[in-house]
Amino acid sequence: MTWRATSRLICSQIARWRPSQPGAEAHPHVEIVSRDGSSEYASAIRKGAPQARQVSDRWHLVKNLTACVSVQLAKTLAQLRRAEERRPAQTQAVQQAHQARAAERTARYEHILELHTQGVKSGEIARTLGMSQRTIQRWIATGTIPYARRKRPRASLIDPYKSYLWKRWQQGCHTGAQLERELRAKGYKGSPHGIYRYLETLKAAQLAPSKQKSAAKLASSIQPDALLTLSASQATWLFFRKEEDLKPEEQETLRQLRQASPQLEVAYQLVDDFLHMVRERTGEQLEEWLNKVETSQLQAFQTFVTGVHKDKDAVLLTLGVLVLSKDM
Repeated sequence: MTWRATSRLICSQIARWRPSQPGAEAHPHVEIVSRDGSSEYASAIRKGAPQARQVSDRWHLVKNLTACVSVQLAKTLAQLRRAEERRPAQTQAVQQAHQARAAERTARYEHILELHTQGVKSGEIARTLGMSQRTIQRWIATGTIPYARRKRPRASLIDPYKSYLWKRWQQGCHTGAQLERELRAKGYKGSPHGIYRYLETLKAAQLAPSKQKSAAKLASSIQPDALLTLSASQATWLFFRKEEDLKPEEQETLRQLRQASPQLEVAYQLVDDFLHMVRERTGEQLEEWLNKVETSQLQAFQTFVTGVHKDKDAVLLTLGVLVLSKDM
């Protein structure tokens, strides 16, 4: 049994305990209980083992921060896609932005339902996600994923293979028949016309040697924009991994993500600082970190900060700061 499962078992056992005499302790030998941020667990522990120190479960602590950061990333990525949609020349990028936006809409709807299930009121959900309370209430009432005003056009069968075709084109393979054979081997089920139409796009973009752009600029004009196809969950994953553990292409995507918006760079620094506190147990920096969040004015972090303030002693113990008071 893992330590998280053990913690939940202890908390659930304490929660089910009923004292036979007022003031009796069910678990007098329990010294430390690791738990999530649930107020029900905290109350049960105070009743069943009042002498025990309550420590925040690091996994749940980081998970709660992850949920808030995901909201910020979803909001900013949506803004980037809307900006891209206003550029009519980027037809392919617009289609990808539409698809990614639909995925974000689904993820946001699922997040709303999760918060609603946890008992969070619609007004608080609206403030956390930056949406109107009326919209939150309508989405909850529908019981299904809310769709946009008009139905999205179905993606082309060639779309998943465009990056591969671009790569092979750059490698010097310009033979349509050969490229079609390679795509068929990879599972392409569409018509040859779809392949040759995209190859014509690549051919038109190829300039004479005397006027050739740099490879990087050509890539940006043909290759799908990574940020437009990036989901909030993928972006969140990049934010919470150690940079040295990322692959070179993932590091590049993270770099672009941080440079895409000043808010994202601030959010990344806040995440990095908090994870450093968790890993190195430097909880004496918590107050300074909370002040940075306040200064940043990033609304998505407020739910997490509120939870930390309510459970501060338990959080500080998790981060390595000894709290003298046992009354938590």
